[in-house]
Amino acid sequence: MSSPGRNWPDWLTHPLWIRRKCPRCNSVKFKQAELRAFDGLLAMFALRPVRCTFCWRRYYWITLRGASAG
Repeated sequence: MSSPGRNWPDWLTHPLWIRRKCPRCNSVKFKQAELRAFDGLLAMFALRPVRCTFCWRRYYWITLRGASAG
C-alpha cells in the first residue's frame, strides 16, 4: 500500500482488498472487531471490521456476504 509520494495515514483504518494479510506484522489471523458508530454505514458498502490477532490493528475487509454479528 505504500507508493512513492503517498502514504496511508496512521489514524485512518486500512482496507484490506485482496491480500488478507496484515500490512504491519504480516499475520493472516484476524477476528471480528468491535462495532463502532459508523460501521453500520460502512456495512452498506460491504465493509466489515476485523482486527489482527497479533498486532491488534483494525482493518476493513470487503465482503459480499451480509455483515451479521455471530
